[in-house]
Amino acid sequence: MSEQQFAAEPGVTAPRVVLLTPSRGLGGGIERYLDTIEDHLRAGGANIRRFDLLDSSRSLTVRTQASYILRTLASIRRLGRVDSIVVGHVSLAPVACLAARLTRTRRVPVMFYGVDIWGGGRALRRLIARDPLLYPVTISSYSAGGLVSVGLAQILQPGIPQVWRDILLTEGSRQRPLSAVPTVLSVFRLGVWKAKGLPELVEAVTAARAIVGPVQLVIAGKGPAPGALHELVAPYEYIELHESPDDAALAQLYATADMFALCTRTRTAPPFSGEGYGIVLMEAQLAGCAVVGPASGGSRDAYLEGVTGRTPLDESPTALAEVLCDMLADRVCLARMGRRAAEWAQGATDPANYTRLVMATLTGAVPRATSGPAIPSQRGRRAGQTTGHLRLPSRRQPTARAHPPTT
Repeated sequence: MSEQQFAAEPGVTAPRVVLLTPSRGLGGGIERYLDTIEDHLRAGGANIRRFDLLDSSRSLTVRTQASYILRTLASIRRLGRVDSIVVGHVSLAPVACLAARLTRTRRVPVMFYGVDIWGGGRALRRLIARDPLLYPVTISSYSAGGLVSVGLAQILQPGIPQVWRDILLTEGSRQRPLSAVPTVLSVFRLGVWKAKGLPELVEAVTAARAIVGPVQLVIAGKGPAPGALHELVAPYEYIELHESPDDAALAQLYATADMFALCTRTRTAPPFSGEGYGIVLMEAQLAGCAVVGPASGGSRDAYLEGVTGRTPLDESPTALAEVLCDMLADRVCLARMGRRAAEWAQGATDPANYTRLVMATLTGAVPRATSGPAIPSQRGRRAGQTTGHLRLPSRRQPTARAHPPTT
């Protein structure tokens, strides 16, 4: 279990926040979300003590869980006053409930992301609904609606770490000619390719090729890719698969694609699946790429319908193929939509605004500084950071020159 001490500045009264997280250093969307929240809490002036259930040296066992509960409660009891206990996963809510009584804490936000909205245990949901200190926080208006039985949820959309945001903006601002063959990109954890709708996307792209001509489909994400995924894409010469690309390579994939498609299937019964928000949609737009979002779920909060992206009428391959054909039919218009996407996403992910939102939602306090705070780079990212606002020139100009697809 990782612990960090409160580090108060002399003469400064700052919110004292305990952050309970499921992991550190293991990767995944939840961990990135919580790391970004921690960075913005610090940027807003909060003093933080973090407790991680798992790390690279620990796996999830009954003994690990019991040790975490006992050590965390013992440590929190010695802290004295705590203003907020942020629960990074609903499974940690019982620990927070006990810790709040030990420290007389008055704010205990509990984070919900997607599948846990429908698949969370009934006992945990009852605990949050009945305890006056606990309140749900989630990532989109759609997921807030799924939590009505738990309570009135506050919305805290995922933020983009500043270093990663700058990489995407910089890559997307590079002028490039239109490639000879249009590219559709999709990014997700490769192990959940079925839930992310890859079979339907492959079918839709195949149908679109019969109407608009050659189209390249590029799949990327954290791997390794399962054998069944390799078997799915092997027969198609127009599909590329990129396993665990680094930040630079992933940013280039975003910036060189004509459009990005996330096709998550929504299931509110076992096996659960659904898209609570879809942070990859925002990443694609920062790089200047127009997007297609899932037909269901909370992703419509992540783009502007008809301006920076489109949504199929339903989850069928036919509806998806119709949207792909409409967008690919006019690549100049599609490139213009990508430029609008970059402009909108840059404003929507402004770091100072996100710091204010994080502080208000999780601590009820005003951040110490609200005009462009310096956000620490997210742990694990080593790429160079740029500063200031970026001008976004046209990322693609129509030309007869061929630009080969990314390999």
